[in-house]
Amino acid sequence: FETSELTSLCPFDFGGPDYYDFELRYVPADDCIESKSLKKYLESFRDTEITAEEMGATMYSAFENIIHPEKMYLCLEQARRGGIEETVEFGNRDLRPV
Repeated sequence: FETSELTSLCPFDFGGPDYYDFELRYVPADDCIESKSLKKYLESFRDTEITAEEMGATMYSAFENIIHPEKMYLCLEQARRGGIEETVEFGNRDLRPV
């Protein structure tokens, strides 16, 4: 799954929205993620003040607890702000795209 429509609110004094590219790759065990449910889950962060690291950890833990994948990789790339780009990654890096 990939989207560039993930947003949350900056938890610091900036107060504006943070924009992310989201990527989730996994090797399923028994259960899979349904795309409509994923979209609604991602939309739930829209009005949440949260850092990229906290959001990535929250998502990774939620997916792991719900579908129990064999392997999983999650990446959040925050849009450049103030000249700084931020990328957070969780999980099996061997699932990263080449």
